[in-house]
Amino acid sequence: MRPLSIHLLAFMLLLLLPALAAAFEPARIVVVPGPVSATQLRLEVSGIWPDTCTPQLASVSSQGRDVRLLAVRESAGCRSTPTPYAFSTEAFEPQQLLPGEGIHRVRLLIEDADGSSGRLAGFALLQDGTQTAATLETGFWWAEQGGEFDGGPGLGLSVETQAGLISLSAMGYDAEGRSAWYFGAGELHDGIARLELGQFEGGAGPFSGYAAPESIRFSGWVDVEVQSPSRAVLWFSRVDAGGTALELKPLSITRFSFAQNPGEALLGRWLVAGSQASERDSRWLHFSRSEEFEGGFVLHEADGQARLQCDLPGGLSAATPSICRLELDDGDAIEFSEIGLRRLAGWDAELRRTVAVRLD
Repeated sequence: MRPLSIHLLAFMLLLLLPALAAAFEPARIVVVPGPVSATQLRLEVSGIWPDTCTPQLASVSSQGRDVRLLAVRESAGCRSTPTPYAFSTEAFEPQQLLPGEGIHRVRLLIEDADGSSGRLAGFALLQDGTQTAATLETGFWWAEQGGEFDGGPGLGLSVETQAGLISLSAMGYDAEGRSAWYFGAGELHDGIARLELGQFEGGAGPFSGYAAPESIRFSGWVDVEVQSPSRAVLWFSRVDAGGTALELKPLSITRFSFAQNPGEALLGRWLVAGSQASERDSRWLHFSRSEEFEGGFVLHEADGQARLQCDLPGGLSAATPSICRLELDDGDAIEFSEIGLRRLAGWDAELRRTVAVRLD
């Protein structure tokens, strides 16, 4: 095992120790192959309930990329003994329950038999395997203003991705308004990561001598949903104060750009090439001017050999583009659907995988 992996494993075990003693454990939701047909899938659910009246699956439904599992439990004659439980859905065809492509959001809701006390008991992100999700660019991130799940500007994030691993530091404030920062690390696979968050306390700042943090307090989880190299949704979750339900808070984030507008953030020298060797000729481009239009912008190449037209999502003037189309003077055209500040990826007119990398 690599030294970095050993350190990450030790960190995860340290964070998990407080959680193992809890009476309520949020449900683990995974997708597995169906028992009969390899084309079918099932959702398996397991967790720990705080008493002996454990939930049983009642229904499964979906709308778009949101999947809802409803379980019901008896509420009479229960003993206050934490009890493991597990159940699974019937086998289904992928498009039956996971319509569309990409990442799906699955929630487990539990109700008492009389219909009261509805609560969230589990959450998971599942990739249906029909779309290869991008990784996130390393750098500084913040809340996306006007995104799907809006948030204020009081939270900054530092993201590092290397060799299939992701580390995330969230810098914000606690309930009393004091500055606080949290850290999580783990594997990023198919655009999804689930990280345990630890809050570091009692360390030292830049104006004092070194002191290791006095404690690392387990502070819940964050599920990372990659939407593009420069855009993601973070699903923060924790067990509520009563210890019987899961609190869930989604936040749309975007890669921070120092430029005043999205077009200026992409100006500079780029190398365009096929993702596989000798698939297509490489080409240097130098975008020197940005021209805005309603709903996006156009970058002009310094020698007039190319133009890159980019559309902004939902008319958000400060967002990174959702799609860009490169038109070259020789008639070549490339459509980029994975947009970052330092890397673009997409397909050319001959369906060859093509990337553009910023090198200045």
